[in-house]
Amino acid sequence: MRQTVLGTPAPARLCPASGHDPCVRSYCEGKFCVQSTTAGLQLWWAAGSLLNSTDVESAHHAVRDLSEGYLLPLVVHLQAMTGIAADARALILEDEIAARVAFVGTGPVDQVIAAFLDHGICESRYFERAQLAAEWAGAGCPAT
Repeated sequence: MRQTVLGTPAPARLCPASGHDPCVRSYCEGKFCVQSTTAGLQLWWAAGSLLNSTDVESAHHAVRDLSEGYLLPLVVHLQAMTGIAADARALILEDEIAARVAFVGTGPVDQVIAAFLDHGICESRYFERAQLAAEWAGAGCPAT
């Protein structure tokens, strides 16, 4: 596995999401993929990613574009990420892009990363099952 170096393009890789329904809007670039669903938004970070501020800023732009300016529930898939730089964390904590954020991970490293991001503007919670995360994220939001 190669480490991503700041200032260089992300290596070519498959979309980190597990496949897209052709009937939903999605935006995939570099280390992330954002998909719009009827329940809100899903954000997948590529396995092995070490996020920097450019990665986070690009993902935030995609979330804003797909949400059309509304604060929607957001499920963030962290599985097997390497880490997040301090400046990237600052962007996440300062920017309000979702009504609620549910983090999905598979182990202690993912849980630590989620805890590192848990003091943002909106309510957030960590889950190990994507379905439970989506249900919780959408529970605090009115139906559309």
